[in-house]
Amino acid sequence: MNLTRKARRGVCLAFTLIEAMVVTGLLLILITGSTSAIYFMDRASRTLADRTAAMAVIEAQIYDIRALEYIVPSTWLSATNDVRRTNNASISLDQSGQTYRVAGTVIEVFHPVPTGSHLVTVTGTFQTPGRPLVVSLQTVVDRFSGGQQ
Repeated sequence: MNLTRKARRGVCLAFTLIEAMVVTGLLLILITGSTSAIYFMDRASRTLADRTAAMAVIEAQIYDIRALEYIVPSTWLSATNDVRRTNNASISLDQSGQTYRVAGTVIEVFHPVPTGSHLVTVTGTFQTPGRPLVVSLQTVVDRFSGGQQ
């Protein structure tokens, strides 16, 4: 009973049910992993964009403060007490580029330092989806700061 090669090949051409189930399971794992990886990369990209935009808003506020003429005492600086200013700001434009998606507040604190200058802390809190994004920067302003003449 000698089978020819052609006949033996004809018998072995089909997959068994177990082989089909294993391949289907592996394919399902691959699709699920790829989908979740794309989702997490998108979320990480959006988080980075929000952090970058928030940092740019706070940094711009620091530059605005450093550009002011330093006159003590003035309406916004006091020689002995902390002064706080609160502003509203927004980040993250929508896809149309017309409307901001994330609103927040920017708080500036001017703290007098014994050397005759002020330590300025600018903190922005933005209500991003999930949890608030808080960004803070500090600088020192004195009579040698940027906006002096």
